[in-house]
Amino acid sequence: MEQSQSDTVHVFDTWVKGTKRLLHFDVMTTDEATALTLAKKHLVSLGEGDVPVTVKECQFCHTEPLVMFSPEQQRQFREQGGFIISLST
Repeated sequence: MEQSQSDTVHVFDTWVKGTKRLLHFDVMTTDEATALTLAKKHLVSLGEGDVPVTVKECQFCHTEPLVMFSPEQQRQFREQGGFIISLST
């Protein structure tokens, strides 16, 4: 059975230079514009709102089935257009 757009998430691998350290996280969403918006919101939540994030720092990597993620992450995807997975540097 073919998966629909809402059954998959695009992974945008994101690396930005924060004020104190390098930040690494994945933005899980459906498109580049939403990825950049969610990345910026995430940076604001970390107190790094002045750090720029562009397609250079937030790049499409691959696609995953939505069912691979937790119910909470799936809810965030449906309600907010995506979610963030923080990664170690």
